Amino acid sequence: MKRLLAYEVREPDEGHCCIIFANNNATARREGASELNVDWEGVEHCRRNPAYDLYAPGPVPPLVLIKDGWWFECHQCSRKIDEYMDNEDFDPDDCTPVASGQDVFCCSTCQARNHAERRANGAAKVALIELFEAKFPGCSIKDVHVYGAKLEPRDDGGGMKCTVSFLFPGARYGATYEYGSPELYVAQGDLPAYYTWRGIEPPAEAP
Repeated sequence: MKRLLAYEVREPDEGHCCIIFANNNATARREGASELNVDWEGVEHCRRNPAYDLYAPGPVPPLVLIKDGWWFECHQCSRKIDEYMDNEDFDPDDCTPVASGQDVFCCSTCQARNHAERRANGAAKVALIELFEAKFPGCSIKDVHVYGAKLEPRDDGGGMKCTVSFLFPGARYGATYEYGSPELYVAQGDLPAYYTWRGIEPPAEAP
């Protein structure tokens, strides 16, 4: 098996780069283009970067890339993170980058805040599942979404915040339950099964 080598792939519009580990330039260019969401011709360059070969099969640790002149956005506050952070106008004690996997944070405070929000979001999802299962037993949950750290109905702008996508008995396509709403959103093709499941008469057809 051929050794994986490090290639730096760059797109020209935003100047975004990634490190791809591959056996050859063509493979690296193709995979890099996909990661950067550009086509083959949209790659500005794909060239070897032997300094990162030791991290194969990847990824390269973000803090190593920052030390080498790359920059990231804080996963919590979106502050730009680079090797010159200590020259910016904020407390020097609040500008030591930390990483959790591939997520990069400008400081340990942002990291702690992000982890706390994730735990709260997870707890809210558990609560939403328990609420849904109590209201609609016998259904199969497909997906649970909670925007933020607590259960709350949609905002004045109409955006759904807490939803459960599910299949009810007899359904093929599924339905959506929205926290705080008395209505279920049912796929048109599942309406006959929905009326049977709920034990209600379908609405009369217009003459």
